[in-house]
Amino acid sequence: MLLFSTILVSLGVVFAREENVLMTEVFEIVVNPPLFNWTYEGKADQFVYQPSLLNAPDLPSWVNYVFSEGHHCGYLYGVPPNKNNARIQLEIVALNRKTYETRHEKINIHISEKLNPAKYEVHMKINNLNVEDMFEVERMDSLKDVYRKTLWKDSQNDIYVTFLSSAIKLGARRPLNPHEREGVVLRLGSQAPFSVELIELQEEVRPLWKASYPCPRDFKRTKVERLFRDAGFIMDWCSFRLIEDNNSALHQSVTNEKLLNSVENDYEDRWETVMKSEVPQRSYLHEFLFTILVPMFVMILLALVLSIILCFHHEGISKRMEDTPQTEINQYATIHRATQSLRSLSNNREMTLSPDPMLLSRSHTNSPTSTINRGVHCRPSPPPYVRPKFKPDL
Repeated sequence: MLLFSTILVSLGVVFAREENVLMTEVFEIVVNPPLFNWTYEGKADQFVYQPSLLNAPDLPSWVNYVFSEGHHCGYLYGVPPNKNNARIQLEIVALNRKTYETRHEKINIHISEKLNPAKYEVHMKINNLNVEDMFEVERMDSLKDVYRKTLWKDSQNDIYVTFLSSAIKLGARRPLNPHEREGVVLRLGSQAPFSVELIELQEEVRPLWKASYPCPRDFKRTKVERLFRDAGFIMDWCSFRLIEDNNSALHQSVTNEKLLNSVENDYEDRWETVMKSEVPQRSYLHEFLFTILVPMFVMILLALVLSIILCFHHEGISKRMEDTPQTEINQYATIHRATQSLRSLSNNREMTLSPDPMLLSRSHTNSPTSTINRGVHCRPSPPPYVRPKFKPDL
């Protein structure tokens, strides 16, 4: 069984798909069911693809992947870095959602130098298309024909795409209407110098460069608008530029090289996993000491200061009491005794002038004429009877 697995792995390496790409030129690799010996059954979301570097979690930064729901396939595209004879190996894992079957395919990409790189480039933005739409051969040929037949006739032999990216990826906003296209930014390059028509077109749109980016779709109509509209392209003229540089076509690949530090013959830019034992461990001893010991030290220091203050204050009171003369103490005691005597006399006088109501009630209760002892509570006692004195008649 082990020998059989080894043979299969070796055969997979031998029969891996080979792709040759050129520096400064956008390449395209189609990822579809036939690549994995599957048959498309008419379901848009039946197959899912996950491309990456071999034995790595992600793609290099100069390789992009997009899935087209309209074409029911994926596209790997990008501009290779400035590394001649470099070689990388990609792995694509595919999942069939209907049967939950998983397959993988390896693709070897060889980077070669382009013999006649472009020296002149036309930078443009198309509002009504997405990146995956530009992989249609007829659509790309229609765009090139606008330049080859009318605007840039000298470039008909060597015009090619030197840059391709989504407008969203470059910082543009998504359209408010979800049915509208996101927009695509691309460059067409050639060794032929710019024509008079292209130079006049740039001068015509130059005032638009000061406008806020991006321009509205109907903000400005140029004299060549009809050429692009008939071919099915709505241009953003605020983004139209002519790039003239001896190394302009190499600019993108050099930029990619600086960002990546490129790829050597074996995957130099492959991300290496980190072992659990290599992960540094953090010690919380310093935070614990700072959180617990510092407040305790401050509390002890404040307690000592407060104790010292109270101690000196108590000693000051005792010292003042000791310094007080004995005559003053005797005088204070005499005044205190006199005050207590006056208070007691005042209380006795108040008791004499206003007897206690309780005592009065007791005296009335014990008196023989009290109505309470006789059981009469509502009427007072009658006055005593006095016999009248009669005078004799004269």
